Amino acid sequence: MNDKEEVDPFEQLVRAFLAKQRIAIWGVEETRGDPGKMVVGKFRKRGVEVIEVNPKFEHDPENQRSTSLAKIEPAVEAVLIYVDPDQTMAAVEECVEARTPLVWLHDALSAGSATEEAIDRLRSAGCTVIPGLCPMFFLKPVDPAHFCLKWVLRLSGKEKRTRGLAD
Repeated sequence: MNDKEEVDPFEQLVRAFLAKQRIAIWGVEETRGDPGKMVVGKFRKRGVEVIEVNPKFEHDPENQRSTSLAKIEPAVEAVLIYVDPDQTMAAVEECVEARTPLVWLHDALSAGSATEEAIDRLRSAGCTVIPGLCPMFFLKPVDPAHFCLKWVLRLSGKEKRTRGLAD
């Protein structure tokens, strides 16, 4: 790439998130088939320290689980909010209170946490926001399901709309 080529702002945010070594994933469930567990596993395989956060959990630092971002010591470098829209603002408020510098709002096929209200609240609090999509689209090697899903989102225009929100 030469000096005149611009890097996509969304790609810059994704690279910054993926470079973090200590993150939290807010919304991981206890259930065995929870897709959040797959995201946790992929980050951990890369050597990233991941703290699973869910208000229903018991605070258990030894097993990298917490009920709240406020209880995590030392604080994480970034948070992936991996919940449905009805739970998003509780997670967003925790990120604001914890002064989380970088927050990824997960959103793929279904309505996720990348709501306009969440994006606005985080930005107004000084947080940098990745406004949608999924880290699994960018964690190499990308598994076949996420590769296909990213292609579908590209064809539907959702990927372009999401990237546009990063500006």
